[in-house]
Amino acid sequence: MIRKKPRRRIIFVLILLSALASTFFYIGWYSNLLIVKTIEVRGAKEVPVQVITKTANVNLNTQLFRVPIASVAERLSTISQIGRADVRRGWPSTLVIEISERSPVALTDMTAGRFLVDQSGFPYLPAPVAANFPLISGPDDKSRAASILVWQSFPDWLKAEITITNAENPNSIWLMMTSGRKVLWGSVDKSQDKSAVLKVLRRMAGSTYDVSIPEFPVVKP
Repeated sequence: MIRKKPRRRIIFVLILLSALASTFFYIGWYSNLLIVKTIEVRGAKEVPVQVITKTANVNLNTQLFRVPIASVAERLSTISQIGRADVRRGWPSTLVIEISERSPVALTDMTAGRFLVDQSGFPYLPAPVAANFPLISGPDDKSRAASILVWQSFPDWLKAEITITNAENPNSIWLMMTSGRKVLWGSVDKSQDKSAVLKVLRRMAGSTYDVSIPEFPVVKP
C-alpha cells in the first residue's frame, strides 16, 4: 500500500499535465482565443505598409501559433528596400513586423541602369536622376562594399577629384580621377597614408599613380 500511493500520485500528475498540454494545444492551434487581429509594422518609412502586409501574406483571424514566422520573414526579404525583417508573435492577438530599410550611400551602374547601393554593397533600387552619391563599381556586393569603404576614407579634396571608385575584388581597388588619370589603390588598408602620398604624386606628370604600397609609390607615364 505504501508503494501504491506514490504511483497513483505520479499517474495523477501525468494525467493532469497531459490534460493541460492538450488544453493549451487546442487553445493555441484551433480556438479563436489567440488569433491574428492586427498586424503591426514598425520601421517603415519609404516602403508602404500596405506593400509589407501584402507581401507578408498573413490573413487576419489566423491562429498565431499557425503563422510561419520564418517564411513570413523570407517573403519580406524579397522587397529590395528591406535590409532586415524581424517577425514575431505579439500575444495575444498581434503579429509584429519590424523592418530595417536600406539607406543609399553610393551609386553603381548595372545592366538595367544606375542603381542606389547600401553600405553592404547591395544595389537595391533604380536611382532617381537627381541622386547625388559617389559612383562606385565592383562585380559583387563584397567588392562594391570595399569600394564604398575606400571612398568614405578619402579626405574632402580627394573626393572632389574622383569620378569612380572600382574594386575588382576587396584587395584590388582603383580610382579614376577627373583629370582622366588612374590611381591603383590596392586594399582599404593605410588609406590615410595613400591619400597623403597621392596628394603629392598628382602634381607629377603621368597617366597612372600606384599608391597600393604607400611607402613605395610609382608614377607610370
